Amino acid sequence: MDYPGTWVMTQTWEQLLFLHWKITPQYMDLLLPKELELDTYQGSAWLTVLPFQVSHQRIRLLPELPLLRAYRELNVRTYVKYKGKPGVYFFSLDVDHPLAVIGGKTAGLPFHLAKIDLHQNGSLVSFTSSRMFKQGAFSTEYAPISKPVPVEAGSLDYWLLERYSLFVKLGKLVLQGDIRHEHWEVSGASVRIMENSILPFKVISEPEQMHFCARKTAYIFPFRKVPMGRAF
Repeated sequence: MDYPGTWVMTQTWEQLLFLHWKITPQYMDLLLPKELELDTYQGSAWLTVLPFQVSHQRIRLLPELPLLRAYRELNVRTYVKYKGKPGVYFFSLDVDHPLAVIGGKTAGLPFHLAKIDLHQNGSLVSFTSSRMFKQGAFSTEYAPISKPVPVEAGSLDYWLLERYSLFVKLGKLVLQGDIRHEHWEVSGASVRIMENSILPFKVISEPEQMHFCARKTAYIFPFRKVPMGRAF
């Protein structure tokens, strides 16, 4: 897997929960920038909610800084392609770190400052998030229920998880950001959702797919401009 340039930041992600809902493509496509193509698996679009904790964050060539090294995050994303390249598109990224919000918004990402708590009791993780300046809250408890295993190439799990690019529309530009990390190994998860008002539209069903990963270290590359226009 080739990446342009050199990574600029590294993070460790901990206690990751992936909650995946199958969505009718016509509903999802209406919410995307016109430059991006909705990616589907066997005719269905997917929406994912992802709570986790960031730790050991540092900028390349610098040590970990106390004010920047750790925070909690909650992502809502779907799956897209741009000129044939698969990636993700974020509807929202809630974090409890003001500097992360400022940095993310500068790049055109929909960051929101939130009050987030993550507690672990044995294998059980409790996660709650509430946005500070607009509506949106999420609360769940989750735990792994199996040993982690690699995702199988060609499977739905692989399609959902093995994504190494994100796309964002910033003014008249489309920007691509890349990450690099080891391939996913995930466990099944037992999940209880108590509150969920952060989705771009109402979902009343339970998630069709759920994954848990205890830890993953990622390397983040700088955003770059990619040529405009849809290739489909």
